Amino acid sequence: MTGPTMGELSIIADESMKDIVGQEEEIFERNYKYAKLNISYTNEYDMFSKFLEDSIDAIMTTRPLSKEELDHLEKLQSYPVQSVFAKGALAFITNKNQTDTTFTYEQMLSMFRDSTGGKVFIIENAKSGITNLLLQLIKREKLPKHFYALGSKKEILDYLPKHDEAIGIIDWSDVSDSDSGLTKEILNSIHLIGVSRPVDSIQHGFVTPYQYNLQDNIYPFTRPLYFISKTGMTDVGSGFAAFISGEIGQKIILKAGLLPLYQSERILEIRNTSDIKVIK
Repeated sequence: MTGPTMGELSIIADESMKDIVGQEEEIFERNYKYAKLNISYTNEYDMFSKFLEDSIDAIMTTRPLSKEELDHLEKLQSYPVQSVFAKGALAFITNKNQTDTTFTYEQMLSMFRDSTGGKVFIIENAKSGITNLLLQLIKREKLPKHFYALGSKKEILDYLPKHDEAIGIIDWSDVSDSDSGLTKEILNSIHLIGVSRPVDSIQHGFVTPYQYNLQDNIYPFTRPLYFISKTGMTDVGSGFAAFISGEIGQKIILKAGLLPLYQSERILEIRNTSDIKVIK
């Protein structure tokens, strides 16, 4: 017997979403003991390949299906449901020796296209969703030669202190949880680069991808988080999609420092003291 809170489903998630997806999976299975999610992680390119080859029915990713991908699935009589549940972002980091820690949006795009002042960019995986987003921004089919792909986030963090010319590009969820001891340690060891909005936008100075800047649509390098399923059934996949878009799942996203798509109402009672009480 299967349903939204019982049964088993295999899901592939973008490896850059591992922290937040793992938290959602843990709480979902804790709440629904008859539901089992088998979540594995890989790069965006391989994930979409398996989804289109019909070897996996559900994915968690940072982009929607393209028109060509939807057309391909339609020919297979498959009609996926795509649900956005949060907003994430790219984060640009450099070592503590750098004095240049702010760039305009246009300067960043220019540095993506051509090596400026000897700058190089370090990413985690050449097949990642980050690579895909960068290619869209610079309108090219391949990343320029001043981009280097390493094997993991740890390798990026180990590389930066030894190379003053390097800028690391990571998913904001890697360092967004301000309550995490590891996050605090990482943020104390690097500079988080501030970026302006595009020149034709209302300016807010140089901003970093903290949650309040995502909320106010100020930070320019954001990307959505999607759950995409083509099972066509009311199964544990649809139950998990409802969970991550529901109150508990969205609070997990809020706690992790990303921006929930659906935020529950909060009623505050403000008195003549420094205390603010949440009463609903």
